[in-house]
Amino acid sequence: MLGLGNSLSTSIASLDSSIVPSDITGLDAWFQFNKDIVGAAGGASNDGDMANGEDINSWADQSGNDRHASQSTASKKPHWDTTTADLGGLRWPDDEADTSFDMASNVSISANADFTIMIRVKLTDFTTDMALLGSASKHLIKWTDNGRVGVFIGGNNPIKAFEEDSDVIATDTYYIHTLTRSNGSTGNLNYRVHGGSFDDKSWDDAEDHTDADAFIINNIGVGNDNTLPCEGVFKDVIIWKGTALTQAQREGVYAYIEAQT
Repeated sequence: MLGLGNSLSTSIASLDSSIVPSDITGLDAWFQFNKDIVGAAGGASNDGDMANGEDINSWADQSGNDRHASQSTASKKPHWDTTTADLGGLRWPDDEADTSFDMASNVSISANADFTIMIRVKLTDFTTDMALLGSASKHLIKWTDNGRVGVFIGGNNPIKAFEEDSDVIATDTYYIHTLTRSNGSTGNLNYRVHGGSFDDKSWDDAEDHTDADAFIINNIGVGNDNTLPCEGVFKDVIIWKGTALTQAQREGVYAYIEAQT
């Protein structure tokens, strides 16, 4: 009974600390783990009847803004995976397949506006550069190796590089990546990694990057069509406009989405 009581106490504490993404002001796009994912062979995540390796046609946006993500070209569709660790996510098989999902409408961030982008993903190969999200060469989040992520959100400024000398992203681990812009007119950028050995770690905390430009996001797992495709598995993509999440909010959303496994 003691063990059971401890387990229940832990579960209740976790639930009490979690925050549903839609409870935070400014939710603009939410592609949720294992939710409203439809396969090309007729399977659906909600029904639990998709086969291993089945191509994925679409992933529905849960924000209410109908930014549903999809891919019509068979060779570029992500895949369903029934591996225990990856079940419920979407697999980008390799960087040569040009796998990508296009949103039905753009996420448009205004200049001088706060925002938060949160992505739960396992990147499985850093041989080539990979974009987590994007729309063009000046609108993307790009990992160039397992210790360096570049952010380019528009305008004529060079890419903002967040680099770690010793800490690296493992290829067998899911991390939650969070890019935040605060003090919109100044455009203070912060990139955090949560998961594995990292607890809401500010990646390259010594950097003081700023960029207040407007930018657009309309692709998942690629910078632009046929440009910088990922290799890995995506479980969650969440974007808030006008809101730079606080530490408490980040930790609450971490607790929520990590419980969805």
